Amino acid sequence: MPEKPLPPQDKEMPLSEHLRELRDRIVIVLGVTLALMAITFVFSSTLVSIVLKHVVPAGATLTIYAPLELFEVRIVISFIVAIAVGFPLLVYESFRFASPGLYEHEKRFVVMVLPISFFLFVLGALFAYFLVLPAFFSLVYVYDGSMVVSDLSIGQTFSIVTNLMLGFGIVFQVPLIINMAIKMGLVKRKTLADSRLLAYGLLVGFAVFITPDPSMLSQLLVGVVLIALYEASLLIARFIKAPDSKGPAGNKQ
Repeated sequence: MPEKPLPPQDKEMPLSEHLRELRDRIVIVLGVTLALMAITFVFSSTLVSIVLKHVVPAGATLTIYAPLELFEVRIVISFIVAIAVGFPLLVYESFRFASPGLYEHEKRFVVMVLPISFFLFVLGALFAYFLVLPAFFSLVYVYDGSMVVSDLSIGQTFSIVTNLMLGFGIVFQVPLIINMAIKMGLVKRKTLADSRLLAYGLLVGFAVFITPDPSMLSQLLVGVVLIALYEASLLIARFIKAPDSKGPAGNKQ
């Protein structure tokens, strides 16, 4: 069987050259990320206030329970903003490093999938922030002011916010992953439709894994959204043409 030809841009390079190029690109990304973090840190307290104001229930007081708690929260939000702003550079440097070894159809595939994946991630994070988190805090936080005063840890509260936003960003990749698998012929839509109960169980298990929460409320919310996305994926898959499994080799008996 003849070997598949290498991409035209691919050329033999010593391992040391590959490692040097990789190092240079990592240094660029890290340098820009650290610079963006330093800039963001200046007004990170304002960002933390804006982010938490929308989700923290009325009557609750955010409190610091450790000397470095607020500092750690400011570092985390600075890092998140730096990654979000510098994400195009990260994608560009990664693509430039890998592109010589990619065929044209593989490059087109990457260029097509990355924007969709990024859009779905942002959509999932926004869905969590504007809908899921307010509902979550309204369920777990009960305050009437008659018996106790409720103080919320700013560190733990911010951790819940970021974890749920990250979790829903990952969860919203489900339609893309499923439809890519169908398009590539890795699985059939009928198989996924007939295995709903098994899929539901796996999705709920995944929800428990990515959203650790003793109250189980966040897992329930993520699980419901995962199942809804699974069904939406099957609906979209009706309009996707799967590859024909019958070819020259498939016709042989």
